[in-house]
Amino acid sequence: MQQLANRLAMQHFINAYTQETGKGYLLQDEQQSSQQHAFSQGLTLLSIPIYAIQAQCYFPLSYVSRVGRHRLADLPQVIIHGQIKTLSPITVIGLLLEELVLDSSIPLDAASLLEKWIQSRDALQQFLVQREDDFDDLVKVGQSFIETEQALILGHSMHPAPKSRAGFVHEDWLKFSPEHKGKTQLHYWLVHQDYISECSATDESISTQLKAALQWYLSEHDLNLLKTHTEYKLLPLHPWQARYLQSKSWFERLKQIGQLIDLGLRGWQFSPTTSIRTLASFNAPWMVKPSLSVMITNSIRVNLAKECHRGELTHRLWHSELGQNILKQCPSLKAVNDPAWIALKIDDDMVNESICIFRDQPFHPQQQVTCIASLCQDHPSKSLNRFNALFAKIAKTNSETDFSDIALDWFNRFLEVSLQPLMYVYHRYGMAFESHQQNVLLELENHFPKTLWLRDNQGFYYIEEFATEILQALPELKEKAFAVGPKDFVDERFSYYFFGNTLFGMINAIGATGYITEDELLEHSKTFLQVQLQQYPDSTLLQGLLFNPTLPYKGNLLTRLHELDELIAPVENQSVYVQLPNPLRISQKDVSYA
Repeated sequence: MQQLANRLAMQHFINAYTQETGKGYLLQDEQQSSQQHAFSQGLTLLSIPIYAIQAQCYFPLSYVSRVGRHRLADLPQVIIHGQIKTLSPITVIGLLLEELVLDSSIPLDAASLLEKWIQSRDALQQFLVQREDDFDDLVKVGQSFIETEQALILGHSMHPAPKSRAGFVHEDWLKFSPEHKGKTQLHYWLVHQDYISECSATDESISTQLKAALQWYLSEHDLNLLKTHTEYKLLPLHPWQARYLQSKSWFERLKQIGQLIDLGLRGWQFSPTTSIRTLASFNAPWMVKPSLSVMITNSIRVNLAKECHRGELTHRLWHSELGQNILKQCPSLKAVNDPAWIALKIDDDMVNESICIFRDQPFHPQQQVTCIASLCQDHPSKSLNRFNALFAKIAKTNSETDFSDIALDWFNRFLEVSLQPLMYVYHRYGMAFESHQQNVLLELENHFPKTLWLRDNQGFYYIEEFATEILQALPELKEKAFAVGPKDFVDERFSYYFFGNTLFGMINAIGATGYITEDELLEHSKTFLQVQLQQYPDSTLLQGLLFNPTLPYKGNLLTRLHELDELIAPVENQSVYVQLPNPLRISQKDVSYA
């Protein structure tokens, strides 16, 4: 399993490295020397130089992608001065990072990212061992929402260290990781209302709703406490976070003056989802998104006040007459809202590290709602993914024999339920979403796309130039939620998140089945976008997607190397973006406007 973990961890890193830096080139079979051919055994080689030691690394590829995510067939061969050298995976990763440090015009230190790569690799190995008997189930056809959330064993395919979690130790990995099928109760404090801040977009306060829902899970002693402390409210915390916050000076002070009573673990058993901190249960009335002071991939996952307001206001929007009209016009588009939040308040300041956001829980166990990231994920040890199983099931159910037709039909339906309504709300109402693979849920019906569910209000944007109607109805979206941005900025983010991340990830995964090529799916996407451009001929977003030679991509490796925290840095500097060749580009003269 160590060999498999090394290969997969290196695959994540190398795909991010080559995409973001442009370093590396492909050698087809006929371009290889006899030494290279003996190693590649007929496979394409990805060649990456390490100038510091005058070396060349050759990575054999079992799948070559047009949109970025290659599959590595094996660990690399390293040639120094014509001689084959045996270097460990850690050494290769360290040397490649040092290449970036040496190339940089500003001082950088690769130690932190190397440490995170090692931690991510070791965690991946642990997950692979834990879930080895489940490998085939990860790509099975029928999966519930929670199953797909806990199926993302490999993680973000274009991130150098997708399983890094700085702050987790020992049993934390087992209890709080979705990859371990972890389950946990929430940790509750009973806190005097003077020290609580809360808000709900629904008719009843969230503290009242929580107390009513949780009472069925409380002991007689707990219930007596609630009866005798009528001015106290329940504050739910992630168990890891409760342990972390107990070290704060105000915790002991509040306990000593009787304003905080530590109840411990209570209530529903929650399952961690792909984001780690968001917890879901089919039995609870909500999902919950507590703060978690752990650095997961690129950020320490602490909730902020603006995110609370963004969720609350977005819920109000969707449930207003305007929002209901938007949803009627886009029946395949739905939002998983974050309507309420509660937090500790000290000296009238909200303690961000204590914020718990309450999220809708609209799903039931039989519903086929899948996280797109896990839908697109490879089988850990076979050249398969879930699309192989889905297309086989569709073929059997419908007595179809042409798998390329099934793949194209499936992809076309995905564009219809996702891209079409997203373009409508973007251009008509000025709404855009950070619709990357982890934030987008796809509901299937008869194994085909039916509904696109958007989650995580943290990534909902409103475009200054287009969102006039919405901002007139809810001006707080700009004043309190800081969710309004200029068109150029939103164009960049939307281009990356939906196209560079989600759509290209899906094209890659469907292409990897072997039933249809990525080029065919890209051509189909271009045609679809041209139809959209006829509908919105002045769209700078669509013009950029079709005519620009490059598209913006978030550089996860460079963002980590520069040690940027995406949640707390100013929005214009929160991540490193790079320009990459645009696989959707067409010639402008080929377009006819309606």
